[in-house]
Amino acid sequence: MGSPARPRYRFGPREFEAESDCLTLQLEECDDVLEDAAVLRSRLQDRGYLLLRQLHDRGEVLRVRREILERMACQGHLDPGAPLMDGVVPADSARAASPRVRDAAQLRTDSLRALVYGPRVMRFFRRLFACEPLSYQFQWLRAPGPGSTTPIHCDSVFMGRGTPNLLTYWTPLGDTTAEMGPLALCLGSNKLQPVIESYGRSDVDRDLTAGYFTTDPVELVERFGCRWATTEFRAGNAVILNMQLMHASLTNTSNRYRLSCDTRYQPAGEPVDERWAGAEPIGHYRFWSPDVQLEPVEVSRRRWGV
Repeated sequence: MGSPARPRYRFGPREFEAESDCLTLQLEECDDVLEDAAVLRSRLQDRGYLLLRQLHDRGEVLRVRREILERMACQGHLDPGAPLMDGVVPADSARAASPRVRDAAQLRTDSLRALVYGPRVMRFFRRLFACEPLSYQFQWLRAPGPGSTTPIHCDSVFMGRGTPNLLTYWTPLGDTTAEMGPLALCLGSNKLQPVIESYGRSDVDRDLTAGYFTTDPVELVERFGCRWATTEFRAGNAVILNMQLMHASLTNTSNRYRLSCDTRYQPAGEPVDERWAGAEPIGHYRFWSPDVQLEPVEVSRRRWGV
């Protein structure tokens, strides 16, 4: 008999086999050097990311998850016949919550803010930066349901007006399988200088670009020699990304919401992107405008020459 078929996962318009040239479900962990800030900084510089399995308290993350799902249930966004903590989407998909960050304001709770700005997180960034950290007060909370995916992008195009030392901090709000559409990292993309010097220096509000680099994950594998990676995440995990690492999400092929939150941190004494400064940041004042005409990515790519 032949060996059993390996699992396959959807990624936008593509489907990948696990542990193939395109996709691995293995990410290198850093908990063994959690207290060694110099090693963490070196790995972040080299790989573009850090995976930490035990940075958050698992019980605290699950309490945040419960509060968010309780709000979603009250709004009719959950299947009332399924366990609350499973976060199952109603059979009537028209009642599903929007995956857009700017539609999630009513889901942001005090417990979420306490989690992502609490002593454990701020102590970690104080060690990592070797100085006092500053946190953006906007929480990019997401609840993508079945069929949802996040396009391929790096974060510098959305928040690149301040310090280059800004970091993204991704927190899965619950146990998250690969079928639920978790964060996927494009390994090696943080060293693609032609892309970083063109697309990576664009600005969605200034240039009115679409924000993403491509819709085809295979392009970054075949043209640039990168490889996509994700893993099974659990409540308590966190992933830190620099501004140049390309990332996206797998397509959610489950019947459940994938709850997660992005937050941003930087050294306190360095320049801050004015769109995200202060207690009530203005955010994307043009990119999020309902009547804006964004430049098609094909046009942008020709202009950038990549």
